Amino acid sequence: MKIYPVFLLMIAASTLRADIPAGWSTDYPGTLSAAASKQRPALVFFTASWCGPCKLMSRVTLADARVQQGIAGIEHVAVDIDAHPDLASKYGINAVPTFVMLSAGEDEVERTTGYEATGDFMQWLTAGVAEAQDVMIRKAVAKKDLGDVDQLLVSTGTDSLQEAAVKLFDLCDERDAAIVKEAAERLKAIASRAPSVLLDGLDDARLATRIQVANVLGAKIGDLFDVDPWSDAATREKKIRAWRQQLAGGAGKPGG
Repeated sequence: MKIYPVFLLMIAASTLRADIPAGWSTDYPGTLSAAASKQRPALVFFTASWCGPCKLMSRVTLADARVQQGIAGIEHVAVDIDAHPDLASKYGINAVPTFVMLSAGEDEVERTTGYEATGDFMQWLTAGVAEAQDVMIRKAVAKKDLGDVDQLLVSTGTDSLQEAAVKLFDLCDERDAAIVKEAAERLKAIASRAPSVLLDGLDDARLATRIQVANVLGAKIGDLFDVDPWSDAATREKKIRAWRQQLAGGAGKPGG
């Protein structure tokens, strides 16, 4: 019987596919979409057909009933790095097997590389799921706080700007860059109306908050603004006091 080269190539291609554990999706976009819509963590398993430890993970560790139970409540997808080099590059995958835990299909919270026996993998998985859920809760709380800030910014209450600023100072210290960016935009709105309200943020114990506030006030006031968020508390307090007087129309000299 004559075997055509194309048929041989098809057979070869089929044998070069990575071993995908039973029950795992191979639809990366669909898995992340489901994780986002269901607000669940997503576990990405980067593997390859030529990877012996990957095969062992698939056939032993990931087939274990404890692991299957552990991933039952989250989305999970296997990615063949040879079939999807773009995803390997996106996540900086330099070795397989690599497992990446994402919060609701968005932010990476944990990763592990190399073969792991069931007990070790379960410890990593349990901690990763908990961390992902914590990140999701923090993000939900932060988004609610941003909504509260928006209400305060349109309020006519006497202390509404101060209350909004306090919430924003907390949000500036979030690990989520998108949340920090949104907080900075709202700090700009306060600075355009009453920059003195933000001065307390320069005395905040959190460096990330001081930096964001200093950037906003520097952009609003200009080159004369001279409060260094990295300086010691005593130096900052002296300059803050001077700027408070200056912005209130008093006799204090900025930076003096």
